[in-house]
Amino acid sequence: MKAFETLKGDLSSAKDAAAKKAAAHKTFTPEELIERFPFFTDMSPEQREVLLLHFEVATADPGQRIIRAGEAADLVYFISSGQVEVSVGGKKIRLGPGDYFGEMALLSDKPRSAHVTALDYSRFATLSRRDFLHFLRRYPSINEKIAALAAEREQMNREIPAPSAA
Repeated sequence: MKAFETLKGDLSSAKDAAAKKAAAHKTFTPEELIERFPFFTDMSPEQREVLLLHFEVATADPGQRIIRAGEAADLVYFISSGQVEVSVGGKKIRLGPGDYFGEMALLSDKPRSAHVTALDYSRFATLSRRDFLHFLRRYPSINEKIAALAAEREQMNREIPAPSAA
């Protein structure tokens, strides 16, 4: 009976590992990525379609630095496939398919606050600050929600402790 319970536990662990691996290799379409981004959740189908026209495809190889802290922020990245590591405030955060990074580029002219490095072969849908601002001029009704979310994000960024000098 104990061997059966051990086998059952091993099978459950293998299923969990397989599910995690599958999630890391899932590929999201630009349409699915837009639905996951809080700034875009209340948009009409027409607005989403117009926004999708502004998306560009980008890729990165394992180990490639995608964003460097301190550089000008001009793109937001939506992860279609692959994984990246965000290094900010002495913390390392792993992001995968369906996640996004660099969103402050859409909202402010401030330099990047983090390094982002590809952990494996990655594919992104990107949106430039210029195209996003053009989109907002076309649909000014969503500005208020964007402004509120931007303020919330900036507050979160201010709360990340600065790395201590070593």
